[in-house]
Amino acid sequence: YATILAFDVKVEREAQEMADHIGVKIFQADIIYHLFDKFTAYVAELKQRKRDEFKHVAVFPCKLRVLPQ
Repeated sequence: YATILAFDVKVEREAQEMADHIGVKIFQADIIYHLFDKFTAYVAELKQRKRDEFKHVAVFPCKLRVLPQ
């Protein structure tokens, strides 16, 4: 899960190609809040993919409410 957060800089084409080749995800933004939003969305997506991948073997926490009879 290697990532690079590039704030207010230009990512050169060669650097992007190398990152793609070795599996490093580069996030680039000129506004720090946008960079943070992109990264947190990516992390949430990764977590959801892992949950979906292992949902048949893992038990994830749930909310439970016991109803009165």
